[in-house]
Amino acid sequence: MDLGTACDFSILAKSGIDSVPNSDVAGDIGVSPIASTAITGFDLTLDSTTGAYSTSTQVDGRVYAADYSEPTPSRLTTAVSDMESAFTDAYGRVPPDFTNLGGGNLDGETLTPGVYKWDTGLSIDGDITLDGGPDDTWIFQVAGGLSVASGVTINLEGGAQPENIVWVVAGGPGVEIGTDADFAGIVLAQTAINVLTNATVDGCLYAQTAVNLQMATVTGCDCDLVDLQVDAACVDEDGEITVTNPNDVSVMVTVTGPDAYEETMEVPAGGSATWGALADGTYSLETDNIAIGLDITTLDISCDAAIPDVVTTPATEVNGSTATLNGELTDLGDFDTVDVFFEWRELGTDEWIATDTQTLDAPGDFSAGIEGLEPGNTYEFRAVGLANGERVEGATLRIIKTVPGVPQVITSPATEVNGSTATLNGELLDLGDYDTVDVFFEWRDLGTDEWIATDTQTLDAPGDFSAGIEGLEPGSTYEFRAVAVTDGTRDEGAIIEFTKAEPGAPIVETQMATEVNGSTAVLNGELIDLGDYDAVDVFFEWRELGTDEWTATETQTLDAPGDFDAEIAGLEPGSTYEFRAVVVANGAREEGTIVSFTKAEAGVPSVETQPATEINGSTAVLNGELIDLGDFETVDVFFEWRELGADEWITTESQTLDEPGDFSAGIEGLELGSTYEFRAVMVANGDRFLGATLSFTKLAPEDLAVETKPATEVNGSTATLNGELLELEGAEEVTVYFLYRVEGTEVWTFTDEQVLTQTGPFSATATNLETGTTYEFRAVAQVEDTVVYGDILEFTKAPDDGKKCKKKKREYERAKREYEKYEKKYEKGKVNKKQLKKKRHAYERAKREYEKCKRAGKNPA
Repeated sequence: MDLGTACDFSILAKSGIDSVPNSDVAGDIGVSPIASTAITGFDLTLDSTTGAYSTSTQVDGRVYAADYSEPTPSRLTTAVSDMESAFTDAYGRVPPDFTNLGGGNLDGETLTPGVYKWDTGLSIDGDITLDGGPDDTWIFQVAGGLSVASGVTINLEGGAQPENIVWVVAGGPGVEIGTDADFAGIVLAQTAINVLTNATVDGCLYAQTAVNLQMATVTGCDCDLVDLQVDAACVDEDGEITVTNPNDVSVMVTVTGPDAYEETMEVPAGGSATWGALADGTYSLETDNIAIGLDITTLDISCDAAIPDVVTTPATEVNGSTATLNGELTDLGDFDTVDVFFEWRELGTDEWIATDTQTLDAPGDFSAGIEGLEPGNTYEFRAVGLANGERVEGATLRIIKTVPGVPQVITSPATEVNGSTATLNGELLDLGDYDTVDVFFEWRDLGTDEWIATDTQTLDAPGDFSAGIEGLEPGSTYEFRAVAVTDGTRDEGAIIEFTKAEPGAPIVETQMATEVNGSTAVLNGELIDLGDYDAVDVFFEWRELGTDEWTATETQTLDAPGDFDAEIAGLEPGSTYEFRAVVVANGAREEGTIVSFTKAEAGVPSVETQPATEINGSTAVLNGELIDLGDFETVDVFFEWRELGADEWITTESQTLDEPGDFSAGIEGLELGSTYEFRAVMVANGDRFLGATLSFTKLAPEDLAVETKPATEVNGSTATLNGELLELEGAEEVTVYFLYRVEGTEVWTFTDEQVLTQTGPFSATATNLETGTTYEFRAVAQVEDTVVYGDILEFTKAPDDGKKCKKKKREYERAKREYEKYEKKYEKGKVNKKQLKKKRHAYERAKREYEKCKRAGKNPA
């Protein structure tokens, strides 16, 4: 995020900065266009030589205000403009990577780099973590206010840097960082920022109204380039100028002064340079680097002890059309008395106006009242001392005569950006001293010059207001601002952008086929979103696997998201088919994923081998699942197992099952260090059906050993696979890696290899994962030709927002309806008992799958 010259300041505000002592601020702070009187609680001491800055024991840098001497007002004007530009830039970043995360409440989340957007306020109620590299960025766009609870910590991991984290807060009550909180990042707020007792901000605070600190700490930002700091002093009646360079690059600085004085010196990176033995007079400074300036460019040196010394101090009581000018006679020099007065004028005019002269015979403060000031104008003044023809001048400071009771307005994000229209929003925060205020919006296509104004609305109380605009073009970006006008005064909110996106495409999803009976099947899909359309056409395309031509079902027109299906016929037993859901709107076509199903041979049972468990001592438990009884009322199931490499299978006792479900059997007599293989077997009416052959290893205590641990961080299209090397078998190093695959497939994918020299945990990333899919994986350890495997574990890459369980629920509900329908048909004699039993098995299996999914959602791995 480019902060421009705003990055010279740790805190920058337009209407004031307040501290409940003692706060601790690293770096500089500044206010503009408000005067230094709006910086309260800091006990400021104005620099008597330059009048360009103040110091405070609560600020380890300098304090700047719009009423100090040049170049401070100009520097602040540029910095505030850069702050407002940064707000507009940050809030206008589109499209967001994440929208309304957590419903506007964060607690315990780990946030990866990207743009986050909330259409409401944001509350951070518990610790959160920002995990990313030192060059990664986070932008948090908050339409309402930002509230950080007491004691909350923003943790940074992976090298994440505070200056790459931006919290841009558009409205609401502003920003509140609670007591004892540890906050990180740059805050760009359109309203106020409040940092409560003992809270720490590792970053910078930029407010378009005020910043309020309560015994708080602000560490500042790490900027690329900042202005050099200039100091002046008297040493043995000679002048001395010191320039300090906080940057990482050296800068050449030239100082010019009276009697054709000119000297150029290098100010080293992180160091300083001093020009000494300077005569009294006015000096100018400049750098050779256009990107690096100085906080003071002109200063007067007066070190002759025989000459009086006078300083200008900020004006006070700037009320109505009057103000009080203030100064101090710090030294009479060699004179018994000194005449003092002030010279003042409207900024930009040539002639000075002098106040009445006062004669002082001792150092001290003096002041004079002036009148005839006009609201909205800026004035400058200086203290003057005269003694026997010797004239001395203090620094020239400014008086900012603000318009009394000016209304205040802020811009809020645009809403209802639909079709060719949008709604612009704003809030009138204060009517000022007026009974009514006229408000409206100005908007334009980004990059054009002319603003378009909406109709004026008259408000007699603070509150929200909005206006609709039309004629927007898809793909174009627009900017707008709220405006308040009354009695010749005008206040503008920040400029905010929005983009009129291309028409949102509809979204369709292919679901599993159901009722695959006889020669027919039902294809299922779901219309997730209509996009920007009122109605869309949906249908299916299907074909036998391996053929080229798709067959389309009849079109259905939908005007709301929801499920849809279509029956197809002419299927052949033993053949596999694939299909996809399709949505078409106004010529735009979107497709769901391709899903396949097999038209099984009639009445074929199915059994599945599951991984062995409880591999302890000399025993283990073999596991399997009866998937389908086919056309049989009961089937016998058991396991066959043997040591790897042996010829003969050993059979466990048979179990008789009359419905699908899990089964297992214990085996014993296992030898340490041996690998065994096993398979689930089903027998029905003399026919034999086998599950896949799996293996496991009975490890000896001192053997090479590896253990598979549950997968973690199953995010996006990736997951972290975990394992632990338990034994090295005396080897100096062991190669470890993982195998993973889609559940039910044969081909394993290998992760990258790692070499370990000691036991301990290891992990690797599985990539290109598909949502809604279950994967199995195992850890592997290898020393030369010796390879050992950990157990096979599973994880499911669940669709976002519980879509997988949503699918399972639909499948369960469809199977239930089918079973209830067949119950009624059976009662009427239209179907036989075997057909009814098959529907019951399908219903019970779908129910188990749905309940399993719900349990997994409540207790994620």
